[in-house]
Amino acid sequence: MWHTLAFNLTLAFVLVAALALGAVGLISWSSTRAQFTGFVQDRARDRIVTQVQGYVEATGSVAGFRPLPGEGRGPTHGARPQGAMDRGSFVVLDPSRRAVYALPDLPAGTVLTGERAAAAVPVEVNGQLAGYVAPTGVAPSLDPQSERFLARTTGAILWAMLGAALVAVLLGVLLARMLLAPMRNLRRGIRGMQRGEAPGEAPRARVDEFGEVLTAFYEMHGAVVRNQRAQRELTANVAHDLNTPLSVIGGTLEGMLDGTFRVTPERLARLQRETRHVSGLVGDLRFLSLADAGELNLDLREENLNLIVNDAVGSVRDAASRSGVALHVTVPEGALGVTLDARQVTRVLRNLLDNALAYTPEGGRVHVTVRRDDDVAVFSVEDTGVGIDVGKLPFVFDRLYRADEARVTGGSGLGLTIVRSVVEAHGGHVAIESTPGVGTTVTVALPLVARKIRHEQRSRSVS
Repeated sequence: MWHTLAFNLTLAFVLVAALALGAVGLISWSSTRAQFTGFVQDRARDRIVTQVQGYVEATGSVAGFRPLPGEGRGPTHGARPQGAMDRGSFVVLDPSRRAVYALPDLPAGTVLTGERAAAAVPVEVNGQLAGYVAPTGVAPSLDPQSERFLARTTGAILWAMLGAALVAVLLGVLLARMLLAPMRNLRRGIRGMQRGEAPGEAPRARVDEFGEVLTAFYEMHGAVVRNQRAQRELTANVAHDLNTPLSVIGGTLEGMLDGTFRVTPERLARLQRETRHVSGLVGDLRFLSLADAGELNLDLREENLNLIVNDAVGSVRDAASRSGVALHVTVPEGALGVTLDARQVTRVLRNLLDNALAYTPEGGRVHVTVRRDDDVAVFSVEDTGVGIDVGKLPFVFDRLYRADEARVTGGSGLGLTIVRSVVEAHGGHVAIESTPGVGTTVTVALPLVARKIRHEQRSRSVS
């Protein structure tokens, strides 16, 4: 317990509170005692002034005045000289500032000078100066009632400090628990992550640094679990996509070898198609692995995007005609110069066009549009196909993801993933919009200005 953060925080709160309370208590005690002593001294001076005024009214002068016993007297130390009075807090002076009576350190008739003379208070009777009352520098002694008052005040200050210290301890414990609650949740989440558990519902975190750390951890935990799930699904999908053509190839070859199947051009063509499918899938996976590792080398040159689009569209016109799909292209007049890798961008266009034609029924339309938007070149492929459900749109760029498993077209399932990798390697971005039964539009934006593309090694997270 002594090494826990909760104990250290509580101890810190208590120490800070103790230091603050001690300083406040000491200042309060000193100030109260000083103010009360000043009050007692002023009261003693006023009493002597009143006595002097009464004496002068009765006798006409301060000669022979003696203060009443106990009035303005301070503590007596040692034996006093012959004829001297106890040392008091004040001494009475005549108009010439001579001591009217003797004190242990002030003989009668001595002219008072210095600071004590400057602090002397004049005593007037009927508008005439009768004398002075000067401080001796000795604090007046306190009566028992005053001593009891100061004792009660000191006790109240001590009790208040003790109560505040207890409150500080309780607040320290509560604040430590409140501050460390997200840390306890984080610790439970880390242990669950170590055990391979799926992240639970993120607790409601405070809007502070601890809350931000806890929220970031739960987001990371969810991303890790999604990545693990995506890797398992990727492995299963790759195994499935490779197993089907390999089974066809193996079964056909085995039948040919044992004489079950005749070697015909049709069977050989089928074997060739399946081999190409496997080769294409392996090639696409290798391409994506290079892109993920930041080793996808682009041959960036100044190219006319209009020509690249027209060439890509021209390569699929025959396929569009056979499918009964109208294919249109709209490009701006003149040349649209863009810094890009022509081969890879052509690959992007072919993947988008192949998807559009595969999912557009007979009588439909595919429209390719190119435009310039400030310092960005934008091309889009719009079709009137079956469309994609809104809930599936965030996953269409995932590897081997097919929005409709019942409509497998023979592709590798990596086309849109490759599209995103190539576009991002160019410093651009890709977006998709779709409405079921209406069609799909994929929009690609590429920067116009030539610049060095820096590929950073990264690991894709599957949403």
